[in-house]
Amino acid sequence: MLFAMICGFGEVGDVPDLWMQHQVSLCEDFVHRYSEQTGPHYALADTEELLTSYNVSLQKLHLPTIDLPASVLTRANFDVVEEQAKANSYTMQLNREQRMLWKSYKVQCTTTLPDTPKCYFLDGPAGTRKTFVYSTLLHTIRGRGDDVIPVASTGIAATLLIGGEHPILFLKFQLI
Repeated sequence: MLFAMICGFGEVGDVPDLWMQHQVSLCEDFVHRYSEQTGPHYALADTEELLTSYNVSLQKLHLPTIDLPASVLTRANFDVVEEQAKANSYTMQLNREQRMLWKSYKVQCTTTLPDTPKCYFLDGPAGTRKTFVYSTLLHTIRGRGDDVIPVASTGIAATLLIGGEHPILFLKFQLI
């Protein structure tokens, strides 16, 4: 907050130099919460949010700009930056059929109204990499800062999905 105030009042000539000198301290809480690699991204995104009250932006101050929704900073259960990286990596590994399916789900997730519940079902024989397709989609959705709860029909299948729930556990969770 102090860094944003200093920048907002224009009390320093070289903001990027000030950032570089104090980056470790400014990012400390974010590095602890997320990781060494992504903590600075979250620190900059938080700073961007604070700078809006001074009508200043990271871009105006010649600092790296970060594209994270403000809501991510307050409720991120997952490291959005890391999820974006995983989504990109996983997407590159999809075969042609998997990529078509992934694109179809992605289009459906992004073209309907934001608060509209969506439910998708993927079925296929063992060994067809269904879990990999689901994981790619989960990373893509979480990388956008959106919430998703994967639900599997068996406990074993639920353990294969990051954040996955078995329907019985999911219903209990919803009722509490």
